[in-house]
Amino acid sequence: MKAVRVAGVGLWSPGFADVKAWREGRADPEVIKPPCALVGARLRRGSSRFANMLGEVVEQAAAAASIDVTTVPTFYGSSLGEIETMVTLLRMLYEEEGKLSPNRFKNSVHNAASGLVSIGTQNTGFSTAIAGGARSFETTLLEAWAYLEDEGGALVLAVADDKPPEPLDTLDDHGALALAFALAADGAGPTLSNLRRVETVERFADVPDALRGNCASPGLELVAAVLDGRTGPVALSPVDGPQMVADLVVGA
Repeated sequence: MKAVRVAGVGLWSPGFADVKAWREGRADPEVIKPPCALVGARLRRGSSRFANMLGEVVEQAAAAASIDVTTVPTFYGSSLGEIETMVTLLRMLYEEEGKLSPNRFKNSVHNAASGLVSIGTQNTGFSTAIAGGARSFETTLLEAWAYLEDEGGALVLAVADDKPPEPLDTLDDHGALALAFALAADGAGPTLSNLRRVETVERFADVPDALRGNCASPGLELVAAVLDGRTGPVALSPVDGPQMVADLVVGA
């Protein structure tokens, strides 16, 4: 596959409003909800924190790359998707005689964030939502990379999972994390190339234990490499199992 450029990065997690705060370890306890300013307050009122997380990092990455959010193709990935909304609907089915909220139902689908951001920005361009389990980051990246191979131009990919709600938190209690990358077929920014599978690869991002179960956490390796100006192989997969890697070259 042809090389692509990493033109911008976005990150949001409770305590960290953006990628710079995370890389510098400057936790702010007041960072609880993502602002997601690119979506109007009225439209955002019925959306979940998960959807707003994705909207927030899309905005950050697009702004860093000077990309127009009203036209850019968008790729969304998640393992759990709108899990909090889905659990709420299941509780309503069980506790309220099967009565469901139509508004909550439309916000329970896997591409709800894609719709929210597309409507909020009046973007009628290409958008897709991918569910790849623990490997949602690498599958979304692969889909986006293949799109650039065929179409060229630029795009934004965003991957996130929120903290699982009760009672699912007894099975998996990872924290909330959203990442986004603006990728371009050419232009400025570090270069990603030679996408491939290997058995092992060196890791250097300091990923907190609380985030390791989040499907977006493998992307922290790429975030750290871009921000630190590293050159060499970068892991794009969860720690367990075969690894998808790509070579990052800064200043090329």
